[in-house]
Amino acid sequence: MQKIYKIVILVLFLIGGTLFLFNNFISNYNNEIEKTEYKINGIEFAQKIQKFILKIQKLRGYSQFDKFLVDESEYSNILNSVELIKTDVKKEMKEIRALKSLYPELYDNSYDYVMDNIIIIIDGSIDDKIVLYQKYTHAIEELKERAYYLGFKSKLLLESDGDKYFFVEVMLKHLPNLIEVVGKIRAKTTKAILDNSTDNELLYSIKNNCLLCEEHIKQIYKAVDEIYDDNEKTRLFSLLENINSETQNMQQYVKNTVLLHDAKIEALEFFKISTNVIDKMFILYTTDAEFLSQKLNQKLEKLKKTKLYGIVIGAFVVLLIFLTIASMLRSYILYVKSEKKIKNNLTSIIDLKNDLEKCNTIEEIASSSLYFFANKFGVVQGAIYIYNEENNKLYLASSYATNKMKPIVELGEGLVGEVAVQKKGIQTDLKDNKKINFRIEDISIEPSNICTIPLISYEQIFGVLQLGFMQKHEIVNNEDFTYFIDMIIGFLRNAKYSDTNRQYLELIDKYVITSKTNKKGIITDVSDAFTKISGYTKEEIIGKAHSIVAHPDTPKELYEEMWETILQGKIYEGEIKNLNKSGAEYWIETTITPTKDKYENILGFSAIIRDITDKKRIEEYSITDGLTELYNRRFFDINFNKERKISKRDNKNLALLIVDIDYFKQYNDTYGHQRGDEILKSVALAMKSLFKRASDYVYRLGGEEFAVSFYTNDKESALNRAESLRKSIEDLKIEHLSSAISNYLSISIGVTFIPKECAMEVDEIYKITDKALYSAKNSGRNRVVEATINL
Repeated sequence: MQKIYKIVILVLFLIGGTLFLFNNFISNYNNEIEKTEYKINGIEFAQKIQKFILKIQKLRGYSQFDKFLVDESEYSNILNSVELIKTDVKKEMKEIRALKSLYPELYDNSYDYVMDNIIIIIDGSIDDKIVLYQKYTHAIEELKERAYYLGFKSKLLLESDGDKYFFVEVMLKHLPNLIEVVGKIRAKTTKAILDNSTDNELLYSIKNNCLLCEEHIKQIYKAVDEIYDDNEKTRLFSLLENINSETQNMQQYVKNTVLLHDAKIEALEFFKISTNVIDKMFILYTTDAEFLSQKLNQKLEKLKKTKLYGIVIGAFVVLLIFLTIASMLRSYILYVKSEKKIKNNLTSIIDLKNDLEKCNTIEEIASSSLYFFANKFGVVQGAIYIYNEENNKLYLASSYATNKMKPIVELGEGLVGEVAVQKKGIQTDLKDNKKINFRIEDISIEPSNICTIPLISYEQIFGVLQLGFMQKHEIVNNEDFTYFIDMIIGFLRNAKYSDTNRQYLELIDKYVITSKTNKKGIITDVSDAFTKISGYTKEEIIGKAHSIVAHPDTPKELYEEMWETILQGKIYEGEIKNLNKSGAEYWIETTITPTKDKYENILGFSAIIRDITDKKRIEEYSITDGLTELYNRRFFDINFNKERKISKRDNKNLALLIVDIDYFKQYNDTYGHQRGDEILKSVALAMKSLFKRASDYVYRLGGEEFAVSFYTNDKESALNRAESLRKSIEDLKIEHLSSAISNYLSISIGVTFIPKECAMEVDEIYKITDKALYSAKNSGRNRVVEATINL
């Protein structure tokens, strides 16, 4: 009764657990599906808002035209365009307000407030161009802010997947900012052209917006470059290159017309040029949104399919549980029926168990089992074969009362081989006149009855038992006999697997790199694989400190961190560079686990090691510029951020140099790209020879632009090193007849000295250093210019 109670409890537990897991699975996928649908809705919503913003930006640009400063026909066309845009704006307002019922979770009343303000602006009669510009700009900024906040409400900005994250960044942040900056340039430059003058405030605003335009394009380039899908990246880069080219042309108009007063262009013509640029930016925006929407729809489809598969699997699991319950009930019934019989054979089972426990090998277990059958069932001859899965053959483990059994039997060969294939017992009766002529496995036998029985383990053939009786014996149908067979199979299986495990341990010792040390780090044991990678024999290395393989380049901080971790009883995982006996370096990935007694006292340490030398070499290639063998831009973005954190942590002064070869394009045009590549290598070699301290890093950022970062005691030292670099390139005396400043190759350098107390972020430091380089180039090139920083 107590057993039935336990079975009921187990059944209820299985059903309840399955229902809980199934409900949790469906709930999680419903949640993910809902989030993905929110994101798709957010994309559509954001596109409508951005399209609406474009029209408001265009109205802002047209608002700067004055009928007294434009031809009457042109001004009439402008008024017609404004009226058409206002009509479109009012129409789109209705569509946006309608989104409240379509996307209630994304729409809020603040949109109504902004729409009302825009109606007041476009229906009002504000004559002051500056006030009208400010009101339009305020409305645009409010719409931009809500569109960006839409990214949070729709969970778009919480997207963790790489490609989708960068698509979101471009769509919700970088492109809207770029479009707005160009829109401001359009409006302010139009006004400056119309007024034919610029005050200092307007001039500064136009300059600042041009710089922001370049910065936003760089950010978009950086984000697009992080996208993994090559097809999508290529298409976006193509659009972006076109936009960048036309943006530079537009800025050249701004520079010549407004800033230099060198060239003339009509206000309406400039307005059309800049509007064309904005339209192409919106095409890039739409393309980016389409890619993002496509990826989210693919994800949504996958989630729905997975949910469906989960439901099917859940139904299958429920069916499996009921089948398991039925099997358990059947087993219990059989158990109750056979329990009485098992008790009657308990003495024999205990005797057999005690005998088998004294055996260590398969041969001993098989021999003891055959002897038991001889005493228990009157067997006169017998044999046990064990099946080998590796070659599908049966091997003789032991025989009784005969020494001529065939040692290896093929599947299907004779009675033993046939029983192994069929997995069914065969009973053979021998008449008196056939006894002498009957042969089993090439052995002449005298018994009158032969039983050949398959040994089954987990429904697979494990071996074959063959028994001979003087009289007919129905042992195959004897239910008690199965208990003995199961016990013998269990012992044989354990012995077989113990032998296999022993072989596995030998393989581990041979091929897996392991070591053991005491608490002081003295080596107490190593595997054969360890001796191969280190080059030391066990006799040479056991008893020595683990530092015998330490590489001098490995920072002592790494070992301090390792010892601090493992002495606290924690597991340490890390990558370490070592030296083998012959002096060759190799990299390992090690997991060190403390060995403890039952009182949690540390006795020593065990390490499992993996050789990652090839992996580290590949990593080195991935951060190295192929032409100059300097570190590449990818490593600069990672490493300079790390160096900045170290300088803050260790109170060190840091310096950053950004270097550009003067008139390098002209050099390529004059001497050819092959000579240009040689010059890049020469400059790189000179930089490496000058900056060769362990903490000095030299990078090629791209093209003819390089960077150097290093720790320095003071600003003067940083400037001196920069000047030494400039002079060392000049002293190379490399002919450059196309240079406008010298007959020899030269460089310009921007320098930023970053004192330890500086609070600026990495992006700001890079930006001001780049500006210093720009200043060096504008002020005559072949010079060093120091950047000004804010502490």
